[in-house]
Amino acid sequence: GGGFLVNYLNQKLGSQKLQDYYNLAKQIVMAIEQLNPELAGKDKKELAMSKLLELANNKISYEQADTLIESAVYEVKKLLQNNNLTK
Repeated sequence: GGGFLVNYLNQKLGSQKLQDYYNLAKQIVMAIEQLNPELAGKDKKELAMSKLLELANNKISYEQADTLIESAVYEVKKLLQNNNLTK
């Protein structure tokens, strides 16, 4: 799952910064899911990536943003499934 990737980034970014960026990524993913449900998954990801990089003032790399968004999507999907909110 997303845990391994987050642990890897933790070593690169430091735990508090990572948690901040990860929380930001989750908020972005949830907002895009809420506001743009009609977008294809690939388009949602591109939108999320550009928004995360913008809000992080490009202090994280594209690869780090990609990992954070993937992990956030995984967690949000799991959360929605556990609450039976997905179709």
